[in-house]
Amino acid sequence: MNEQTIKAFIDSRQKASENTKLAYFYDLRAFVTFLEGNELTQTQLNLYQLELQSLAKSSQHRKITNINTFMKYLYQNGKLAHFFEMHIVPYQHQELQDNDQRQPKLLDVSQYYLQVKKPGDLIALLILEFGLKPSEIQSLKWSEFNWDFKILTVATGGIKRILPIRDKFARLVRPIKNADELFSKSRQFLHYELKKTSTLTSAELREQYILQRVAERVSIYDLAKNLGLKSIHSLDKYYR
Repeated sequence: MNEQTIKAFIDSRQKASENTKLAYFYDLRAFVTFLEGNELTQTQLNLYQLELQSLAKSSQHRKITNINTFMKYLYQNGKLAHFFEMHIVPYQHQELQDNDQRQPKLLDVSQYYLQVKKPGDLIALLILEFGLKPSEIQSLKWSEFNWDFKILTVATGGIKRILPIRDKFARLVRPIKNADELFSKSRQFLHYELKKTSTLTSAELREQYILQRVAERVSIYDLAKNLGLKSIHSLDKYYR
């Protein structure tokens, strides 16, 4: 099992939507990574199913269903000598929706869009608008903000992400002339300046970015791509 067999499987699902194909890719790549080239056995499957138990039942159900479909495809095409499958986890769609204490809250962040007069104001907006970590803000350059095409290019770990710039962000931030000076500062400086502006930490502001995108019905796969994540596991709890 490798990414080549995953691609062949996804290509065979011609009627699947793009979101479904992305779900197959993320779920199957995580499964193949777990196997680490070891021979597939029922014991390996049981161990992987135990690892999935920390996720919501709905997420477990999707991943197990996708993996079982993949293994059936491999067996039918002579890639597996034996047919294996994991036990399907039943779930109810509304299982956690009434548990408000466990659900992250979408807050009113309109106060952050009133002005940009201090470094902390800009830092907060960069997190709220693009979901950036302080380390990613440090790697920014003012030239990467393309105001004509309304896109921001973020390059981290050798991967480039192209993120849309919204009008309300552009109106506040475009007049700034010395942003590169801020981007060159230490992470400690960024956290210190953010505290002067916000009662929320950088992690809490990043979570508000995620919650805003979820409320806008951005798919979990598009959101993972925008955040530069290698898997969707950390986002599952926001889509319960």
